[in-house]
This record gives sequence, C-alpha cells and structure tokens, in this order.
Amino acid sequence: MYKNYLKIAVRSLAKRKGFAVINIVGLALGIWCSLMIALWVQDEFGWDNFHEKSERLSQVMANVNGENGKLDTWDGIGYPVGTALLEHIPEINELVRTGGPRTSVLRLGEKVMETQIMAADSNFFQLFSFPLKEGTSESCLEGIKNIVLSEELATSYFSDESAIGKSVMITLGETTEPFLVTGVFEKIPRKSTLQFDAVVPLDNFLAMANESWGNGWTKTYVVIDENVSLAQINAKIKNVPKTWGDSEWFTLFLQPLKDRYLYAEFENGQVIGGRIDYIRLFLIIAAFTLLIACFNFINLTTAWAIKRSKEVGIKKVLGAGKASLVVQFFIESVVLVCIALVIALLFAKLSMPFFNDIASKQLFIDFTDPTLYILLGAITLVTAFFSGIYPAFFLSSFSPITALKGIQKGNTGQAILRKSLVTVQFCLCMIMVAGIIVVYLQLEYVQNKNLGLDKENIVYVPMDLESYPHSKTMLAEIEKIADIKVVSSASGDFSSMGGSTSDPNWEGRDEITSRPWFSILDVNFGLLKMLDIQVKEGRLFDRGFASDTLNYIINEEAAMAMGLKDPIGKKLSFWGEEGGKVVGVVKNFHFNSLHSSIKPMIIRCRPTNTEYFYVKTRQGKTTETLAHLKTIHQQFSSLPFTYHFLDQTIEQAYAEEQKVQKLGGIFALLAIFISCLGLFGLAAFAANQRVKEIAIRKV
Repeated sequence: MYKNYLKIAVRSLAKRKGFAVINIVGLALGIWCSLMIALWVQDEFGWDNFHEKSERLSQVMANVNGENGKLDTWDGIGYPVGTALLEHIPEINELVRTGGPRTSVLRLGEKVMETQIMAADSNFFQLFSFPLKEGTSESCLEGIKNIVLSEELATSYFSDESAIGKSVMITLGETTEPFLVTGVFEKIPRKSTLQFDAVVPLDNFLAMANESWGNGWTKTYVVIDENVSLAQINAKIKNVPKTWGDSEWFTLFLQPLKDRYLYAEFENGQVIGGRIDYIRLFLIIAAFTLLIACFNFINLTTAWAIKRSKEVGIKKVLGAGKASLVVQFFIESVVLVCIALVIALLFAKLSMPFFNDIASKQLFIDFTDPTLYILLGAITLVTAFFSGIYPAFFLSSFSPITALKGIQKGNTGQAILRKSLVTVQFCLCMIMVAGIIVVYLQLEYVQNKNLGLDKENIVYVPMDLESYPHSKTMLAEIEKIADIKVVSSASGDFSSMGGSTSDPNWEGRDEITSRPWFSILDVNFGLLKMLDIQVKEGRLFDRGFASDTLNYIINEEAAMAMGLKDPIGKKLSFWGEEGGKVVGVVKNFHFNSLHSSIKPMIIRCRPTNTEYFYVKTRQGKTTETLAHLKTIHQQFSSLPFTYHFLDQTIEQAYAEEQKVQKLGGIFALLAIFISCLGLFGLAAFAANQRVKEIAIRKV
C-alpha cells in the first residue's frame, strides 16, 4: 500500500511540475536557513564542556559597589581571595588561580617569538582537561622556573625532538631568564574560553599581586563538592571579602564556567544576557523562515486541490476511507519535503565557506555525526507536519458526489485561510525586516556618533618587549618622518580600556561617601591634542611645565564622581604618588565601546608608562608612513612589526553586530523571496483557473 502511495506521489509531482518546483524551492530555502542556523547554534553551545569536571567547575566572580548604589561585575579578583576560599569554605574541593595571558618573548638561539604566556597555580593541568602530550599534570608546574609549552610552540622550536628538559629564555616584563620545559600540551580546543601558548607557575607574576584583595589581576576557578548546590555555595562565599579580608565594597558569587561564553553580560549584579541573545534572535529567524515556507506549501496545495477533486471522489466511491487518504496525501508531502531536504543539504555544502566567512566560524557538515541526522530528522518531521497535515485532511474531506461533479470554486473558509496565511507570511517578513533595520540603524549610529575624539588617519603601533626599552629613542626617530603630522604615545587603544581603581584620594574628599572607581590612562605630551579631545576647564599637559609629569587631567564624569565643582588646582594622589594636582578637565570622550557608558577617568602624563605609539599621518601618505615606521621598528626589535588603524579598531568592537546585520539581512531577503514565490504560485493558479475565459476573450 505504502509503495503504491509513493508511486502516486511521484507521478502527481511529475504531472504538476510548476507546482512541484515552486514548493520544493520554497521548502528547500526554508530548510537551508533552518539548517545553517541550527549548525551555528550548535556551535555556540558546548563551550568549555570538554573539561572532565565541567559540571562542577565554576569561576569566582565579584559584585563591586559602583556608582549610584549599582553593582559592577568583575571576573578578576585579588590573589588572597583564593587563599581565603580554600581555608574557610570546605565545600570547595579544588581551586586554581590564573594570571594573564601576557605577551612575552620566548627565545632559543636565533629563534625569537612573541607568545601568550599564562601564569597558573601548580594544579592547573589537574583541574582543567588540557591533555599533556609530554610531562605529568601533577609535577609540570612545581618548580618556579618551569614552563609548559603548546604542541605547536614545541614543534616550532625543537622540531621532532622531545622538548622535555630543554631550556628556553623567557622575557617577562623587563627581565629575561631561563625556563625549563617540563611539559607539552596538545592543541587547545577551539571551544575553550582559555587560550594561551604556554604556562608558567603563578609565582612568576606575584609581583603584581601586592596581597591586595582589591587588585583584580587574577582569575580564580573552583571545583565544588557534588553534594552542594550552586545557590548554597553562593550564599556561603558571598561575604568572604568582608569576613576575612576587611573589604566591604565587594561580594563574591560563582558562575559555571560552561555559562561564561553565553552569559557574559551583567547588570546590577545579575546576568542579563550575552551571546545567548544572538542565539534567541536567530532561532526566531529560523522558525519564521520555516513557517513562511510551510505556509507557501499549504496555500499552494489547498489552491490546487481543485485539480484533484475527481481523484478523491473516485477513491471514496471505491471504498477508500478518510484515514487512508490522509496517509496518502501526507506521504506526498513527506516526499516533497525529502526532495527539498536533499537540495537544502547540497546548497548548505556549497554555501558553507561563504557562511563561515560572514559568521567567523568553522562550521562543516559531518555526515558521520549522529547529531546531524537527529537535527535533519527533526527539521524534516517539523516541516512535513506543518506543511502536510492540513492539506492532507483538507483533500481527504471532499464529499464523493461534489468531488465527482468537479469543484469549480473553493469555499469561503478555504479562501479566508489562504488570505490569512499570505498576510501572516508578510507580517513575519516585515517583523524580520524591521529587526534588521533596527540593527542597521544602530550600526549607523555607532559609526557616525561623535566619540569625543578624532579617529581619522590615526595609526597606533604596539611596543613589544624588545622595542619598549627604546621607546624614547624610537619616538625621536618617528618625529623625523616628514609624512607625519603629530606623534605621541599612550597606554590604551581607546576601544577596550579595562581596569579601574578606587584608590585615588583628592583634596576635599568626603570619606563617608562611596568610593568611586576610576579608569587610568597614561599619555605622553601631545596625545590629547592629536586626538582633538576638548578641554572644558584648565589646560592640557604642556612640555613647558616640568611638573606636568606629576599632574593629572580628569574627565567630566570624574569631576562629578569626586563632587568637585572647581577641580582645577586640587591635589590628587594614589598608588604612592604624591605632589600632583588637577590641571585640566576634558569633555567626556569614549575610551571603550558604546556598549558601556563613559566612566570616570584620570589621565596622567607618564611617558615611561605608555605602550603604544600614536601617529597622525598626512592625507594620502599612510603607506609611506607605515614603511618608515617598519624600518624604525626593525632597528630596535627582531620581532614582527604590527600596527592598527584607530578607526578600524573602534569599529571592530561592533563586529558581532555587523555579523548579525549581514546574516539577518540575508535571511530576511530569503524570507521575502519565499513569500513572493508563494504569491507567484497563487497568481499562476488564478491565471490557470481563467484559461478558458482568457481564450474566449481573445477569440
């Protein structure tokens, strides 16, 4: 019987080729959209799940008292916090602190390479499941001058030889020392939030700690007992800083490591989203697109039902029951969906490189993965059910007498349904288009908003560990380049300047008020003028004032946070610095992306603390300037020359929004095309119904 149904289905589709092509193309595009989004969503999930202890592995987070009574959430906490947790919270079975990764230089003979070195407690490879190719997880980080290299790094330095027992020279900060290779770890999985090239014991970074509970330079990870819930442990560790660290300005909580990738945005101490928002958005797009394709199928099938009315009548007269007819027509829908699925798979295979390029992914269709077949089966069943169930019942509901006489017009209910589905189709399309327009307008706003600084024709060059000691000489050489208008240096890149402190004290400070947090920016003379940052009060740093290397400039937010109506001349000190005063107030400018509001900032004139050369080039002379900069760099460093354009760096902060805009735009156009395809099919049906009328009129 089912074999017969299958034959009828194939013959029916062959007989109505135009109807079949429109339905198959619409369904194939809808399935392709759903499949690509499903693969993308599948890739987004599962980050950090490869660790053996992932179900009990969490990161210690801090809720810090911020402005106006709100909480700021940090993922970095002071070094002593980990010690207190181990001593006083028995439910914590294991704990690892990490620092960095920091850019360091690794040398072996003539081979010199910049690497990202992570510092960690000695049990790092026992808590995290980064498999060791050589060495043992228990002892590889026991000695303070031990180092564990990545497989790629070990191969590049030692070729096919074993790296164990070999020495390499590591530059950390201003010192270069030999480290003994005691382990080699395999390639880190792509879905790991921890990425690094090498690991050294945390003691090498302890100079940064200061034993301060408020110095959030370390990230701390714990494995909790199986018999305790996350809520219970959070209640227990919340006031550890107050109880054992005399620090009432922040509290602690745990966030599962596997949630850090998708749920990374916090507001007032609570998770409000992150990348999970993009997942929800694209799942809605996938559902909308598939529904539009299904609505097309329903519309066209019910519209063309008139052509099959006699077939239904004859079968019913010969004794066919409604159930058997439902099965027959449903099988036809399944056949059509399966053909569309094959076409969608082929299209997905061909379009995968283009999709990966836009989404910055490494997706592929693995036909050996059982999950793929579960995914395809789910998409097929859902599509077949929604697109086939109503037409099957509709076609099988014709009365034998009416059907044999031949139905000339559909009933009112059928017409209303078709019109309703078409309306819903275009409503869904408009919702998608409206969403993409909103994203587009947001990007337009971001790209055109006045950030309070000039980003055009600005090139910045990071100092590496070889060029940093010669920064003063290099700056003098760069100033000689004729194609450069201005040159200076700074400690940040004006796109993601993290870090803040509540240590500053100022003249007239009210100790009763809450402690505001300030971002710190170190600059050289001329940088603020180069970036056209506007002065509200006072002046900018000037080489004519020798004391300016002790003085400060603050932004409007900082003046407000300090409660100073007349800040010029007020004394300011922190981190052991004394004798400086506020010489200027600049208008607020964005030194982070527009995802966060402008925070209070203190700007210091500290040329020796800067890490980036900033160069403003003359119009049309960028290529020549970069060539000169590279030549100067090679005189002082054997490491690769790198540079960035400030405007591009700032735009890169909105890369995720740009991806959403591109992908969303493609899917929205696809949905519109599918809807128009359905309208074309209905128009073709209407024209087919009036063939005789048109012929008579022509005659």
